[in-house]
Amino acid sequence: MAARKERSQQIWGVGILRMVGSEVDQKYMGTFARTTAGFNATLSAGLYKLLGLSTLLSRKLLRARKQRKLDTSRDTKSLDLYRHIIWMARQGLTILQNEIQPEMANYAGPKYASLNELRVLVAKLNASFLHIFVLFDHAYQARTATPPQVPKAANGVNGTAHLNGLLGVNGVSAINSSYAYITPTLDAFSRAEGCARELLPGSHPLRLSVKLEYSAFLYDCTKDYENARNVAQRAVDEAVASMDVMPDDDEAFEDYMELVGSLGVIAKRGEPSPRPSPRMNDYIDDLANGHVI
Repeated sequence: MAARKERSQQIWGVGILRMVGSEVDQKYMGTFARTTAGFNATLSAGLYKLLGLSTLLSRKLLRARKQRKLDTSRDTKSLDLYRHIIWMARQGLTILQNEIQPEMANYAGPKYASLNELRVLVAKLNASFLHIFVLFDHAYQARTATPPQVPKAANGVNGTAHLNGLLGVNGVSAINSSYAYITPTLDAFSRAEGCARELLPGSHPLRLSVKLEYSAFLYDCTKDYENARNVAQRAVDEAVASMDVMPDDDEAFEDYMELVGSLGVIAKRGEPSPRPSPRMNDYIDDLANGHVI
């Protein structure tokens, strides 16, 4: 039992620490915030805002990871933390959609290949913020003052997840609230992965960062364990095959080694126990009956 619990916490930790608080993502945010200042002040300012928010959010996510052990004496404190994380993720999506994505639309095509890494980063951040909603909002949004909005669907309509699960995000119906964000998040990760595959070599830290969070999302949130392992293993194979195009940078190599190691963990991970512990069952019942707060 203890071994299974430890394995579950390791996987959840891999996913949560590779979101917008990822050191790799923050490095590229900082780099492009500086380099774009000379030709697009709006884009640069938006990236600086996201960098500051992601730095604070990474600390909140680390605290949430530690509190995921479900100490029943600390329910209220945990939920307050989750509300703050949801609010910060919503702010991050707003900055991304209103200040960064519109500016990036001005730099399409091979003429702006120097911004390929930034294009991948923006796609990855979009998926990461939605990933946060999946992990933290689905059970608590009825108690959140202002439920987060997610990106508009193709028809231009915003969507909001509801606890009863009758209306999903962007018109996607859901069996229950825990899956309300799954479809748009899967779509966002698919777009980020496609963008990374098209624009960056397999050994690039940003491409590996996309693959790592995507595989962790599949494992932890959709319970698609086989696909999660396959995504992780393909990423490892592609990274090894393209080592010859890695930049001559010790820091990038260290990031490469760490990310490949984490992907290897998921690639070899077995399936968790199908039955939650009695303590988890009690917590879920209390939450469903409104006894947590």
